[in-house]
Amino acid sequence: MEAAEKREKKKTQEEYNAKLAELSEMLTIAKEANWLYEKFGDGVYVDVLGLCKAATIAEIEAKGWSLTPGAYVGVAPVEEDGVNFEERMTEIHQELLALQAESNDLMDTISKNMKEMGL
Repeated sequence: MEAAEKREKKKTQEEYNAKLAELSEMLTIAKEANWLYEKFGDGVYVDVLGLCKAATIAEIEAKGWSLTPGAYVGVAPVEEDGVNFEERMTEIHQELLALQAESNDLMDTISKNMKEMGL
């Protein structure tokens, strides 16, 4: 872009943006294809927890003929991220308290300034 002359910068930027959009779309398609291959790489349907399930008539009847997908597919297992939930919530709570105290100080300062201005 910087090497392009002034009158060509707009055209060069548009070409760059178009190529970037094209490459982004290709990357998205490749990621989706990879995901599908990971799930169904053998070319054979399999139930995937949290995604899909081939329910039998007996299973559907047992659920009162409900066709709600969530009743069958379940919930995908969540990968452990190594973060202790209780510790992290304590940290977040402490940060929230500090921010609230700072907010209160700022509100007091603003109120004081408004009074000094006679408002």
